[in-house]
Amino acid sequence: MKKRILLVDDDPMARQVLRLYLEHLGYVCEEVKHGAAAIAWLEKSPKVDLLISDNRMPVMTGMELLLQVKSRPQFNSPPMIMYSGNLTKELSEKALELGAIAVLEKPYDFLDLSAFVTQALEPS
Repeated sequence: MKKRILLVDDDPMARQVLRLYLEHLGYVCEEVKHGAAAIAWLEKSPKVDLLISDNRMPVMTGMELLLQVKSRPQFNSPPMIMYSGNLTKELSEKALELGAIAVLEKPYDFLDLSAFVTQALEPS
């Protein structure tokens, strides 16, 4: 069974590039445009193996999404990778403290991202 990843970013081109890359690696990807849309998607279809989210988005940020997902047991607390074009040490530390498995600065390196995806999804 292929692993399912939910991509959350308000930039459709960024989502598409990421989706194409991850699908090439063999993952199934779904896309939404902000954190609130991710919550709505998870409420309808909570089975997701990994969330990958931008932080700075309208309606609900990636950090707010992380808080919501971790506080709702029905979502089964999937691992989350966050990225940001405005990454600060404080944001990175807070996201990791709240349970993100990685926080990357945009533009991120696809090899770094794929290493974190593998770490999150593949059995060791």
